[in-house]
Amino acid sequence: MTLAKRKVSVSLDADLVTELAEGDEPLSKQVNDALRATLAHRRRQRLLAELLAELDQQHGPVSPALIAKYRALLG
Repeated sequence: MTLAKRKVSVSLDADLVTELAEGDEPLSKQVNDALRATLAHRRRQRLLAELLAELDQQHGPVSPALIAKYRALLG
């Protein structure tokens, strides 16, 4: 199923347009895909923040020592 399209005008940095023009797909598709991925990422980040806030309410905040421990492991 193809979603309805709406024509809009945006201004992009020249280097981005140059790089996208080198791709095999049309510019509009590449921009659409990038925006869709970015918005999905933002939704996941927002949901994660909501979950963490809920866990903080239920169990209290995570101690700074535990945060430091796991940051070191990820580091």
